[in-house]
Amino acid sequence: MTLLNRFNVIVIFMISFVLVLGTSICSKIPQPPSDAPSHNISYAPRPLSSYEKYLTICSSKLKKECGKEIFSSVFVGNGTVSDYCCHNLVNDVGKSCHFDMTRYATQFPEYSKNKTEILNRCSNVWNYCIALHPM
Repeated sequence: MTLLNRFNVIVIFMISFVLVLGTSICSKIPQPPSDAPSHNISYAPRPLSSYEKYLTICSSKLKKECGKEIFSSVFVGNGTVSDYCCHNLVNDVGKSCHFDMTRYATQFPEYSKNKTEILNRCSNVWNYCIALHPM
């Protein structure tokens, strides 16, 4: 019985020793202060170039519903542009803005592979709209 008690004391001592040693080692690992910046750095957006500002002004002239119609017609190729949106395109946006916005968008990978088709549809939309609403 004495042997069993000694064994229990030794086991308890070993467990306590491991717990104390483990806790002291872990507490010595340096932790970053709670107010330190995280590694998930988010950078501020870069300022727009003068060309991007110009395109932003161009796009602001296009009414939201017309933007959807024209986008569908030019980039997807399955839309029609209403008389109302043709009027908006010809009289408010203008030819250079229309073509420049389209050319800019074709720089992005999702549109660059169809650049020729997109630019042809851009011309077709403009020609259709200008026929409805001559300047």
